[in-house]
Amino acid sequence: MKQIFAIGILLMVAGLVFSSNTIAQQETTKSDGIQIIDAKLGKDVKDRELLDEAATFDLKSKVFLWLKVTGATDQALTVIWKHGDMVHATELSIGGSPWRTWASKTAYTAGDWLVTVTDQSGKVLKELNFKVQ
Repeated sequence: MKQIFAIGILLMVAGLVFSSNTIAQQETTKSDGIQIIDAKLGKDVKDRELLDEAATFDLKSKVFLWLKVTGATDQALTVIWKHGDMVHATELSIGGSPWRTWASKTAYTAGDWLVTVTDQSGKVLKELNFKVQ
């Protein structure tokens, strides 16, 4: 009977340790700063939602990068559009958490493009490739 009681107590203590470690890991993840929890490319944004998600766009059309961000308030992200030697950067203000925001670029050149999102320190948070034809 004492052995069963001791085993029960050990299992409860192990469960508490596991739970507190899991909570600590979640808090660490949340405190690490800005996190992009969703990123999509599309042809328009309406009512803060992306329309016509795509990976290929027509020449001279607008390309929208839509983001859902957590873990940030009063910070900024930089969106860098790249095609060959052409580089164009846009800054997005993050006003709360969670926060939805977007940037757009008119694609005047055909080919493979890359859009990169960085935090204020320059750390790359997300990269997406797309094609313009």
